[in-house]
Amino acid sequence: MPGGKKLSRSELIGDAGIALIHGRVAEMGHAWRAQNLDAGIDGSIELRDPATGEMSNQHVLVQSKASNNPFAGETNDRFHYICDERDLDYWMKASQPVLLVCSHPELGEAWWVHIQSYFAEPARRADRRVDFTKSTMRLAGDISEHLFAIADPEGRAHTPVPVLKTEKLTSNLVSVLTPRVALSYATTARKPGDVYRAQRPTELPRRHDFAVANGRIWTWSQADGTALEAATQGSPEAHDIDFLAGDGDSGERLVVQLLSGALRDDLREDCDMDLNRRILYFRAPEDLSMRKWHTGGSHSRTVFKGYPSKKDPSRMSYYRHAALSWRFLRADDYWFCALLPDYYFSWDGRHESNFAASLLTKMKQMDRHAAVRQETLMWASILRREGNLIETPRSRILEFGELQSFVIDRGIDDSAWKRPVEPAVNSGDTELDLFGDSA
Repeated sequence: MPGGKKLSRSELIGDAGIALIHGRVAEMGHAWRAQNLDAGIDGSIELRDPATGEMSNQHVLVQSKASNNPFAGETNDRFHYICDERDLDYWMKASQPVLLVCSHPELGEAWWVHIQSYFAEPARRADRRVDFTKSTMRLAGDISEHLFAIADPEGRAHTPVPVLKTEKLTSNLVSVLTPRVALSYATTARKPGDVYRAQRPTELPRRHDFAVANGRIWTWSQADGTALEAATQGSPEAHDIDFLAGDGDSGERLVVQLLSGALRDDLREDCDMDLNRRILYFRAPEDLSMRKWHTGGSHSRTVFKGYPSKKDPSRMSYYRHAALSWRFLRADDYWFCALLPDYYFSWDGRHESNFAASLLTKMKQMDRHAAVRQETLMWASILRREGNLIETPRSRILEFGELQSFVIDRGIDDSAWKRPVEPAVNSGDTELDLFGDSA
Protein backbone atom coordinates (compact mmCIF):
# COMPACT_ATOMS: atom_id res chain seq x y z
CA MET A 1 0.00 0.00 0.00
CA PRO A 2 1.42 3.39 -0.96
CA GLY A 3 1.56 5.93 1.87
CA GLY A 4 -0.61 9.07 1.97
CA LYS A 5 0.41 12.46 0.54
CA LYS A 6 3.13 14.18 2.55
CA LEU A 7 4.73 17.55 2.96
CA SER A 8 8.36 17.58 3.92
CA ARG A 9 9.60 19.59 6.88
CA SER A 10 11.67 21.78 4.54
CA GLU A 11 8.55 22.58 2.52
CA LEU A 12 6.75 23.66 5.69
CA ILE A 13 9.68 25.83 6.74
CA GLY A 14 9.81 27.36 3.26
CA ASP A 15 6.10 28.14 3.41
CA ALA A 16 6.51 29.67 6.87
CA GLY A 17 9.32 31.86 5.53
CA ILE A 18 7.09 33.19 2.74
CA ALA A 19 4.28 33.76 5.25
CA LEU A 20 6.69 35.80 7.38
CA ILE A 21 7.60 37.98 4.37
CA HIS A 22 3.92 38.33 3.45
CA GLY A 23 3.16 39.56 6.97
CA ARG A 24 6.00 42.12 7.02
CA VAL A 25 4.99 43.46 3.59
CA ALA A 26 1.37 43.81 4.72
CA GLU A 27 2.46 45.67 7.87
CA MET A 28 4.21 48.21 5.63
CA GLY A 29 1.02 48.68 3.64
CA HIS A 30 2.14 47.08 0.35
CA ALA A 31 0.72 44.18 -1.65
CA TRP A 32 2.30 40.72 -1.62
CA ARG A 33 1.70 38.40 -4.55
CA ALA A 34 2.86 34.81 -4.38
CA GLN A 35 4.30 33.21 -7.51
CA ASN A 36 2.85 29.79 -8.15
CA LEU A 37 5.47 28.60 -10.60
CA ASP A 38 8.74 28.99 -8.75
CA ALA A 39 11.89 29.06 -10.86
CA GLY A 40 13.91 31.10 -8.39
CA ILE A 41 11.40 33.78 -7.45
CA ASP A 42 8.81 33.14 -4.73
CA GLY A 43 6.72 36.26 -5.14
CA SER A 44 6.63 40.00 -5.66
CA ILE A 45 5.80 43.17 -3.78
CA GLU A 46 3.74 45.87 -5.48
CA LEU A 47 4.49 49.13 -3.71
CA ARG A 48 1.59 51.19 -2.50
CA ASP A 49 1.51 54.75 -1.18
CA PRO A 50 0.45 54.21 2.45
CA ALA A 51 -0.81 57.79 2.68
CA THR A 52 -3.20 57.66 -0.28
CA GLY A 53 -3.60 53.93 -0.89
CA GLU A 54 -2.59 54.46 -4.53
CA MET A 55 -0.81 51.51 -6.11
CA SER A 56 2.45 52.51 -7.79
CA ASN A 57 2.77 49.69 -10.34
CA GLN A 58 6.34 49.39 -9.11
CA HIS A 59 7.30 45.84 -8.27
CA VAL A 60 10.09 44.15 -6.35
CA LEU A 61 10.72 40.43 -6.83
CA VAL A 62 11.50 38.32 -3.78
CA GLN A 63 13.27 35.01 -3.25
CA SER A 64 12.93 33.49 0.20
CA LYS A 65 15.51 31.28 1.91
CA ALA A 66 14.09 30.09 5.20
CA SER A 67 15.70 27.91 7.84
CA ASN A 68 15.13 27.20 11.48
CA ASN A 69 18.78 26.23 11.81
CA PRO A 70 21.57 28.81 11.99
CA PHE A 71 22.88 30.09 8.66
CA ALA A 72 26.54 29.73 7.83
CA GLY A 73 28.78 31.66 10.21
CA GLU A 74 25.77 32.95 12.14
CA THR A 75 26.41 34.92 15.32
CA ASN A 76 24.28 37.43 17.19
CA ASP A 77 25.46 40.08 14.73
CA ARG A 78 25.93 38.47 11.33
CA PHE A 79 25.88 35.46 9.02
CA HIS A 80 26.54 34.77 5.37
CA TYR A 81 24.75 33.00 2.55
CA ILE A 82 26.32 31.44 -0.57
CA CYS A 83 24.01 31.84 -3.56
CA ASP A 84 23.54 29.05 -6.06
CA GLU A 85 25.23 29.97 -9.35
CA ARG A 86 22.10 29.31 -11.42
CA ASP A 87 19.91 31.28 -8.99
CA LEU A 88 22.29 34.19 -9.09
CA ASP A 89 22.40 34.22 -12.89
CA TYR A 90 18.61 34.16 -12.96
CA TRP A 91 18.24 37.02 -10.47
CA MET A 92 20.86 39.21 -12.14
CA LYS A 93 19.08 38.93 -15.49
CA ALA A 94 15.80 40.14 -14.04
CA SER A 95 14.40 43.40 -15.42
CA GLN A 96 13.00 44.18 -11.98
CA PRO A 97 14.86 44.44 -8.66
CA VAL A 98 15.25 41.21 -6.73
CA LEU A 99 15.39 40.87 -2.96
CA LEU A 100 16.90 37.84 -1.29
CA VAL A 101 15.29 37.34 2.12
CA CYS A 102 16.85 34.92 4.59
CA SER A 103 14.72 34.12 7.60
CA HIS A 104 14.23 32.06 10.72
CA PRO A 105 10.43 31.60 10.70
CA GLU A 106 10.32 30.03 14.17
CA LEU A 107 11.98 33.12 15.64
CA GLY A 108 10.08 35.55 13.42
CA GLU A 109 13.34 37.09 12.15
CA ALA A 110 14.23 37.99 8.57
CA TRP A 111 16.94 39.93 6.73
CA TRP A 112 17.07 41.23 3.18
CA VAL A 113 19.50 42.30 0.49
CA HIS A 114 19.02 43.89 -2.93
CA ILE A 115 20.68 41.36 -5.21
CA GLN A 116 21.52 43.53 -8.25
CA SER A 117 23.19 46.31 -6.29
CA TYR A 118 24.98 43.95 -3.90
CA PHE A 119 26.51 41.90 -6.69
CA ALA A 120 27.35 44.88 -8.91
CA GLU A 121 30.97 44.44 -7.79
CA PRO A 122 32.71 41.71 -9.84
CA ALA A 123 34.55 40.36 -6.78
CA ARG A 124 31.31 39.78 -4.94
CA ARG A 125 29.74 38.29 -8.03
CA ALA A 126 32.58 35.77 -8.27
CA ASP A 127 32.28 34.76 -4.59
CA ARG A 128 28.46 34.47 -4.72
CA ARG A 129 28.50 35.27 -1.00
CA VAL A 130 26.16 37.68 0.77
CA ASP A 131 27.37 38.90 4.16
CA PHE A 132 24.34 39.85 6.23
CA THR A 133 24.68 42.35 9.05
CA LYS A 134 21.67 41.69 11.23
CA SER A 135 21.28 45.18 12.65
CA THR A 136 21.17 47.00 9.30
CA MET A 137 19.61 44.42 6.98
CA ARG A 138 16.67 43.37 9.13
CA LEU A 139 13.28 43.00 7.41
CA ALA A 140 11.34 44.73 10.16
CA GLY A 141 9.51 48.00 10.58
CA ASP A 142 8.82 50.26 7.61
CA ILE A 143 11.50 50.04 4.93
CA SER A 144 9.22 51.55 2.26
CA GLU A 145 11.69 54.34 1.46
CA HIS A 146 14.33 51.71 0.61
CA LEU A 147 11.91 49.68 -1.48
CA PHE A 148 10.75 52.71 -3.48
CA ALA A 149 14.37 53.68 -4.03
CA ILE A 150 15.42 50.33 -5.47
CA ALA A 151 12.18 49.88 -7.45
CA ASP A 152 12.82 52.95 -9.63
CA PRO A 153 14.52 51.55 -12.75
CA GLU A 154 15.56 54.99 -14.05
CA GLY A 155 17.21 56.15 -10.85
CA ARG A 156 14.76 59.00 -10.58
CA ALA A 157 13.80 60.48 -7.26
CA HIS A 158 11.30 58.05 -5.85
CA THR A 159 7.86 58.95 -4.66
CA PRO A 160 7.97 60.24 -1.10
CA VAL A 161 5.94 58.11 1.23
CA PRO A 162 4.61 60.21 4.09
CA VAL A 163 3.01 58.14 6.78
CA LEU A 164 -0.31 58.93 8.37
CA LYS A 165 0.46 60.26 11.81
CA THR A 166 -0.18 63.45 13.70
CA GLU A 167 2.84 65.68 14.16
CA LYS A 168 3.24 69.15 15.60
CA LEU A 169 5.72 71.27 13.69
CA THR A 170 7.26 74.30 15.36
CA SER A 171 8.31 76.89 12.80
CA ASN A 172 10.82 79.72 13.03
CA LEU A 173 8.02 82.27 12.61
CA VAL A 174 7.23 84.39 15.64
CA SER A 175 4.19 86.64 15.65
CA VAL A 176 4.77 90.40 15.87
CA LEU A 177 2.48 93.06 17.32
CA THR A 178 3.29 96.50 15.93
CA PRO A 179 2.16 100.01 16.91
CA ARG A 180 -0.94 101.02 14.99
CA VAL A 181 0.47 104.34 13.80
CA ALA A 182 3.76 105.46 12.22
CA LEU A 183 4.94 109.05 11.97
CA SER A 184 6.71 110.84 9.12
CA TYR A 185 8.75 114.06 9.16
CA ALA A 186 10.07 116.29 6.43
CA THR A 187 13.86 116.00 6.15
CA THR A 188 16.82 116.92 4.00
CA ALA A 189 18.34 113.46 4.61
CA ARG A 190 18.51 111.25 1.52
CA LYS A 191 19.65 108.01 3.10
CA PRO A 192 20.01 106.41 6.56
CA GLY A 193 23.68 107.44 6.81
CA ASP A 194 22.63 111.10 6.66
CA VAL A 195 20.30 110.55 9.62
CA TYR A 196 23.00 108.86 11.70
CA ARG A 197 25.44 111.71 10.94
CA ALA A 198 22.82 114.20 12.07
CA GLN A 199 22.30 112.30 15.34
CA ARG A 200 26.02 111.96 16.09
CA PRO A 201 26.68 115.45 17.60
CA THR A 202 23.90 115.05 20.15
CA GLU A 203 24.57 113.44 23.51
CA LEU A 204 21.33 111.51 23.32
CA PRO A 205 21.29 107.82 22.37
CA ARG A 206 21.07 107.27 18.64
CA ARG A 207 17.80 105.90 17.37
CA HIS A 208 17.59 103.12 14.82
CA ASP A 209 13.81 102.88 14.49
CA PHE A 210 13.48 104.91 11.32
CA ALA A 211 13.44 104.64 7.55
CA VAL A 212 14.09 107.24 4.87
CA ALA A 213 11.74 107.29 1.89
CA ASN A 214 9.96 109.79 -0.33
CA GLY A 215 11.86 112.74 1.14
CA ARG A 216 10.65 111.98 4.66
CA ILE A 217 11.87 110.26 7.81
CA TRP A 218 9.46 107.55 8.93
CA THR A 219 9.54 106.41 12.52
CA TRP A 220 7.47 104.87 15.28
CA SER A 221 7.40 107.66 17.85
CA GLN A 222 7.93 111.38 18.30
CA ALA A 223 11.38 112.66 17.40
CA ASP A 224 11.12 115.61 19.80
CA GLY A 225 13.56 115.35 22.67
CA THR A 226 15.51 112.48 21.07
CA ALA A 227 18.61 112.32 18.86
CA LEU A 228 16.37 111.79 15.84
CA GLU A 229 15.07 115.37 16.19
CA ALA A 230 18.35 116.63 14.68
CA ALA A 231 17.40 115.10 11.30
CA THR A 232 13.73 116.12 11.15
CA GLN A 233 11.86 119.26 10.20
CA GLY A 234 8.46 120.47 11.29
CA SER A 235 5.61 118.53 12.77
CA PRO A 236 4.96 114.84 12.06
CA GLU A 237 2.19 113.32 10.01
CA ALA A 238 0.46 110.20 11.35
CA HIS A 239 -0.11 107.15 9.14
CA ASP A 240 -2.20 104.07 9.82
CA ILE A 241 0.22 101.15 9.63
CA ASP A 242 -2.24 98.77 7.95
CA PHE A 243 -3.07 101.34 5.29
CA LEU A 244 0.64 101.98 4.76
CA ALA A 245 1.42 98.26 4.45
CA GLY A 246 -1.42 97.85 1.97
CA ASP A 247 -0.17 100.63 -0.31
CA GLY A 248 1.44 98.32 -2.86
CA ASP A 249 4.91 96.84 -2.74
CA SER A 250 6.53 100.15 -1.85
CA GLY A 251 4.27 100.59 1.17
CA GLU A 252 4.96 97.09 2.43
CA ARG A 253 8.71 97.52 1.88
CA LEU A 254 8.60 100.73 3.91
CA VAL A 255 6.87 98.98 6.81
CA VAL A 256 9.41 96.14 6.66
CA GLN A 257 12.22 98.73 6.89
CA LEU A 258 10.50 100.32 9.87
CA LEU A 259 10.09 96.94 11.56
CA SER A 260 13.76 96.10 11.00
CA GLY A 261 14.76 99.45 12.46
CA ALA A 262 12.48 98.82 15.44
CA LEU A 263 14.04 95.39 16.01
CA ARG A 264 17.53 96.89 16.01
CA ASP A 265 16.44 99.66 18.37
CA ASP A 266 14.72 97.23 20.75
CA LEU A 267 17.89 95.10 21.00
CA ARG A 268 20.39 97.97 21.12
CA GLU A 269 21.30 97.36 24.76
CA ASP A 270 22.60 93.86 23.99
CA CYS A 271 23.32 93.66 20.28
CA ASP A 272 25.32 95.41 17.61
CA MET A 273 24.64 95.23 13.90
CA ASP A 274 26.88 94.10 11.07
CA LEU A 275 25.67 96.24 8.20
CA ASN A 276 27.37 94.14 5.51
CA ARG A 277 25.72 90.88 6.53
CA ARG A 278 22.57 92.53 7.92
CA ILE A 279 22.76 90.54 11.16
CA LEU A 280 22.43 91.49 14.81
CA TYR A 281 25.01 89.91 17.11
CA PHE A 282 25.55 89.89 20.85
CA ARG A 283 27.88 92.63 22.05
CA ALA A 284 30.98 91.46 23.98
CA PRO A 285 31.26 92.28 27.69
CA GLU A 286 33.90 94.93 28.43
CA ASP A 287 36.21 92.33 29.98
CA LEU A 288 35.58 89.92 27.06
CA SER A 289 34.41 87.26 29.50
CA MET A 290 32.00 84.53 28.46
CA ARG A 291 28.37 85.65 28.37
CA LYS A 292 25.32 83.44 28.73
CA TRP A 293 21.63 84.04 28.19
CA HIS A 294 19.13 82.47 30.54
CA THR A 295 16.55 80.57 28.49
CA GLY A 296 14.22 79.37 31.21
CA GLY A 297 14.36 77.10 34.22
CA SER A 298 17.94 76.25 35.01
CA HIS A 299 19.05 76.40 31.38
CA SER A 300 21.16 78.95 29.58
CA ARG A 301 23.02 79.26 26.29
CA THR A 302 26.37 80.84 25.63
CA VAL A 303 26.01 83.91 23.44
CA PHE A 304 29.62 85.15 23.56
CA LYS A 305 32.80 83.18 24.08
CA GLY A 306 36.51 83.52 23.31
CA TYR A 307 38.65 80.69 21.99
CA PRO A 308 42.37 80.68 22.88
CA SER A 309 44.98 79.84 20.29
CA LYS A 310 46.09 76.21 20.33
CA LYS A 311 49.64 77.26 19.53
CA ASP A 312 49.76 80.06 22.08
CA PRO A 313 47.05 79.69 24.77
CA SER A 314 47.92 83.11 26.17
CA ARG A 315 46.57 84.63 22.97
CA MET A 316 42.90 84.58 21.98
CA SER A 317 42.37 83.14 18.50
CA TYR A 318 38.87 84.50 17.95
CA TYR A 319 35.57 85.30 19.62
CA ARG A 320 32.23 83.88 18.67
CA HIS A 321 28.99 85.84 19.02
CA ALA A 322 25.48 84.43 18.73
CA ALA A 323 23.82 86.33 15.87
CA LEU A 324 20.46 86.70 14.22
CA SER A 325 19.36 87.21 10.67
CA TRP A 326 15.66 87.87 10.22
CA ARG A 327 12.89 88.57 7.75
CA PHE A 328 9.56 90.25 8.41
CA LEU A 329 6.59 88.74 6.59
CA ARG A 330 2.93 89.75 6.31
CA ALA A 331 0.23 87.09 6.00
CA ASP A 332 -3.52 87.70 6.23
CA ASP A 333 -2.85 91.19 7.67
CA TYR A 334 -0.71 89.72 10.47
CA TRP A 335 3.00 90.29 10.83
CA PHE A 336 5.55 87.59 11.54
CA CYS A 337 9.30 87.55 11.92
CA ALA A 338 11.27 84.59 10.52
CA LEU A 339 14.19 83.93 12.87
CA LEU A 340 17.38 82.72 11.20
CA PRO A 341 20.07 82.03 13.83
CA ASP A 342 23.58 82.90 12.70
CA TYR A 343 27.09 83.57 14.05
CA TYR A 344 29.50 86.47 14.06
CA PHE A 345 33.23 85.94 14.55
CA SER A 346 35.50 88.73 15.78
CA TRP A 347 39.20 88.93 16.61
CA ASP A 348 38.80 91.43 19.47
CA GLY A 349 35.16 91.13 20.55
CA ARG A 350 34.10 93.77 18.06
CA HIS A 351 35.80 93.78 14.67
CA GLU A 352 35.16 90.86 12.34
CA SER A 353 37.88 88.21 12.13
CA ASN A 354 39.80 87.84 8.87
CA PHE A 355 38.89 84.15 9.04
CA ALA A 356 35.19 84.76 9.68
CA ALA A 357 34.08 83.15 6.42
CA SER A 358 35.87 79.84 7.03
CA LEU A 359 34.87 79.80 10.71
CA LEU A 360 31.24 80.36 9.75
CA THR A 361 31.37 77.64 7.09
CA LYS A 362 32.72 75.09 9.56
CA MET A 363 30.19 76.13 12.17
CA LYS A 364 27.31 75.65 9.74
CA GLN A 365 28.65 72.21 8.81
CA MET A 366 28.64 71.20 12.46
CA ASP A 367 25.21 72.51 13.29
CA ARG A 368 22.54 69.84 13.62
CA HIS A 369 18.80 70.25 13.80
CA ALA A 370 18.86 70.28 17.59
CA ALA A 371 21.42 73.11 17.70
CA VAL A 372 19.49 75.25 15.20
CA ARG A 373 16.27 74.60 17.10
CA GLN A 374 17.79 75.62 20.42
CA GLU A 375 19.24 78.79 18.88
CA THR A 376 15.84 79.62 17.38
CA LEU A 377 14.11 79.10 20.74
CA MET A 378 16.74 81.26 22.40
CA TRP A 379 16.21 84.18 20.03
CA ALA A 380 12.44 83.91 20.41
CA SER A 381 12.99 84.10 24.17
CA ILE A 382 15.24 87.13 23.76
CA LEU A 383 12.69 88.95 21.62
CA ARG A 384 10.05 88.32 24.28
CA ARG A 385 12.62 89.54 26.80
CA GLU A 386 12.37 86.38 28.86
CA GLY A 387 15.19 85.43 31.19
CA ASN A 388 15.96 89.00 32.21
CA LEU A 389 13.20 89.53 34.69
CA ILE A 390 15.58 91.15 37.15
CA GLU A 391 16.21 94.02 34.74
CA THR A 392 14.04 97.09 34.77
CA PRO A 393 11.76 96.66 31.75
CA ARG A 394 12.48 99.16 28.99
CA SER A 395 9.78 100.37 26.72
CA ARG A 396 9.84 98.45 23.47
CA ILE A 397 8.39 99.16 20.07
CA LEU A 398 7.56 95.61 19.05
CA GLU A 399 5.89 92.83 20.99
CA PHE A 400 6.69 89.27 20.01
CA GLY A 401 4.57 86.20 20.62
CA GLU A 402 5.24 82.49 20.57
CA LEU A 403 6.81 80.57 17.70
CA GLN A 404 4.06 79.49 15.33
CA SER A 405 3.31 75.78 15.32
CA PHE A 406 1.24 73.64 12.97
CA VAL A 407 -0.44 70.27 13.43
CA ILE A 408 -0.22 68.03 10.36
CA ASP A 409 -1.55 64.55 9.61
CA ARG A 410 1.48 63.39 7.62
CA GLY A 411 4.90 62.59 8.96
CA ILE A 412 8.23 61.10 8.10
CA ASP A 413 10.15 58.19 9.51
CA ASP A 414 12.77 59.99 11.57
CA SER A 415 14.82 56.82 11.92
CA ALA A 416 15.19 56.70 8.14
CA TRP A 417 17.02 60.03 8.04
CA LYS A 418 20.62 59.58 7.17
CA ARG A 419 22.94 61.09 9.73
CA PRO A 420 25.17 63.70 8.07
CA VAL A 421 28.82 62.92 7.77
CA GLU A 422 30.76 64.50 10.59
CA PRO A 423 32.97 67.22 9.15
CA ALA A 424 36.66 67.09 9.76
CA VAL A 425 37.71 69.48 12.50
CA ASN A 426 41.09 71.12 12.42
CA SER A 427 43.31 70.75 15.40
CA GLY A 428 44.65 74.25 14.94
CA ASP A 429 43.35 77.67 15.92
CA THR A 430 40.09 77.29 14.02
CA GLU A 431 38.74 74.39 16.08
CA LEU A 432 35.04 74.84 16.77
CA ASP A 433 32.42 73.55 19.06
CA LEU A 434 28.76 74.30 19.47
CA PHE A 435 27.23 76.82 21.75
CA GLY A 436 25.68 74.45 24.19
CA ASP A 437 22.96 74.36 26.75
CA SER A 438 24.01 74.39 30.34
CA ALA A 439 22.14 73.76 33.49
